[in-house]
Amino acid sequence: MMARARAAAARIGAERLPAIAPAERAVQIARQLPLRRRRLGLALVGLGVLAIAAQSLLEWLLPYDVLALEDARRLFGLPQLEPAALVWGWAGVCLAGLVRLALAAAARTAGGVARTCALGSVTGLALGSAYLAAGGAAAALAILLLAGLASLGWQTLQHGGRALLLGAALGVSGWDMLLSAYPTLWAAALVVAAMFVWIDRLHILANDRRLFAALEQRDGLIRDLDSRTDELQRLQGTRTRLLASISHDLRQPLQAVRLYADALAGRLEQDTDAQRLLARQMQAADDATAMLDQFSEFSAIEQGMLVSRPELVNLRELLERIASSLQATHAPERLRLGVHGRRDACWVWTDRSQLARVVQNLAGNAVRYSLDARPGRAARVVLAVRPAGGGLAIDVLDNGRGIPADQLDRVFEPYVQLPVEGGAPGAPGAGRGLGLAIVRGLATQLGLSIAPVRSRPGQGSRFRILLPAQLHRPSPRVADPSGEAGPAALRLDGWLIALLDDEDLPRAALRAALEGLGATVVEAGSLARLVPRLDAESRFPDALVFDLDLGPDEPDGRAAIAELRESWELDVPAVLVTGRVGSRSVILPPRCSLHDKPVALADLAATLHRLVPQGAPRPI
Repeated sequence: MMARARAAAARIGAERLPAIAPAERAVQIARQLPLRRRRLGLALVGLGVLAIAAQSLLEWLLPYDVLALEDARRLFGLPQLEPAALVWGWAGVCLAGLVRLALAAAARTAGGVARTCALGSVTGLALGSAYLAAGGAAAALAILLLAGLASLGWQTLQHGGRALLLGAALGVSGWDMLLSAYPTLWAAALVVAAMFVWIDRLHILANDRRLFAALEQRDGLIRDLDSRTDELQRLQGTRTRLLASISHDLRQPLQAVRLYADALAGRLEQDTDAQRLLARQMQAADDATAMLDQFSEFSAIEQGMLVSRPELVNLRELLERIASSLQATHAPERLRLGVHGRRDACWVWTDRSQLARVVQNLAGNAVRYSLDARPGRAARVVLAVRPAGGGLAIDVLDNGRGIPADQLDRVFEPYVQLPVEGGAPGAPGAGRGLGLAIVRGLATQLGLSIAPVRSRPGQGSRFRILLPAQLHRPSPRVADPSGEAGPAALRLDGWLIALLDDEDLPRAALRAALEGLGATVVEAGSLARLVPRLDAESRFPDALVFDLDLGPDEPDGRAAIAELRESWELDVPAVLVTGRVGSRSVILPPRCSLHDKPVALADLAATLHRLVPQGAPRPI
């Protein structure tokens, strides 16, 4: 019976209460469960009544008391009354009462309770008349047992179950006393009724109370969990906003440090010691920038602020660029980087920079954990692209120390770090534990999947990124390979560049860096100051380099670019720089590129040359 109660409670919760809050569900189930039991119980009694009446169509299965039929004929004054007519008349009266009782709502007032009890009692008396109408004691006792069983779980005054049971017992007892020469059934009827009342009170209702208490406890746990989840999300949002603010503020001085270093590098060609110190300073700035990039990128992934801009990408070229940049910082006797894959069969439609970040993080980890892993032997890292399951796969393999088996499922979790050779987690060079978490987030963003990591301690590891077939594209007819630009190709001799940044220090550093490449720079801290300075020049600028965020009282860089282009009726190429987290969600105007701060001077110059192709007419 307890199992049946739990099943009914679950069905009510699933079918009838889909929009009820968890805090109210236990109360609603406590109200609905007796009503559902009442409908099911009354349906069972109705089937029993029909089954007893259906005996008249065949032979009577239960013992039929002919004397009871004679008493009915004498009582109604119908000497020709047939058993079938009598029993079907009785069945009709009983079914009408059962339907009325099943449709009645749970009583909430004293008058409603009285009406429900009266309806239950009348219906019970009609059922108890089976002694007279359905063939005597056997049919009456069967109906009484059925009524007792069907009333379990809703024997309360407001639902009428007990009134139905007691009415049936009273009807059976009354007709037994009136029609039997030796009445004995009344005692059995009272015992049966008392037994079912006892079962309902001590078992069914007690189990219901325990069930409802468990539901209320569960609802309390759910409310507590919801409140803790809301608090956790609030704290997570606060942490993310704080991280974004700190990242933005730190990028401004780092931008100045990096650009001043770039500007000085060209003026210290003869001083090797100064060159070495300057290289260390630039490396320190790059390390700090990489740390901010990781925190900002992970923050953007958590907030769902990443926006992908797909384009046609050649995976072999992308792997070669990444391998070249990593190999340039390590001697060949310490590190050997290889790239494998057909150049003409690995074109995909995806976001170039986000996919490059995925491969960079994997390759950087492979290099970090392979260097000096085998004393006397060079670290070996291979970047490969190959067909896989109709799509393509990017493999990053190394011959490093490998990953312990108990760590394989954790390496993509944020802030999980493995020690480098001779170090501990958190030590310099050990990473910050975000690289592979960013890989997982970017892979999800791009619709890629990560195959299970294969690793053998002491022999190396393999990470595989799977690109689905729908991203694969045929090789374009005309390839446009872009080689590495040399120093001369990045010069800006003769260029006139408009520079707009509300921060004085980064603006001065960027001006010095651009002038070091031969450009003439017209700069200002606001658009109102920049316009008259540009009007004083004899020609339009070749390019605009604007900060995206120009202060609370100024339009942003995009609006400033649009205003100047509209005023000049000229589509001047533009580069936006920003320290804003999630900047890739910014919608850019035509002939405009976006760089995160701090931007390397070489990258900025390469972007300017891409926006203003060599030989293109300059604005005059």
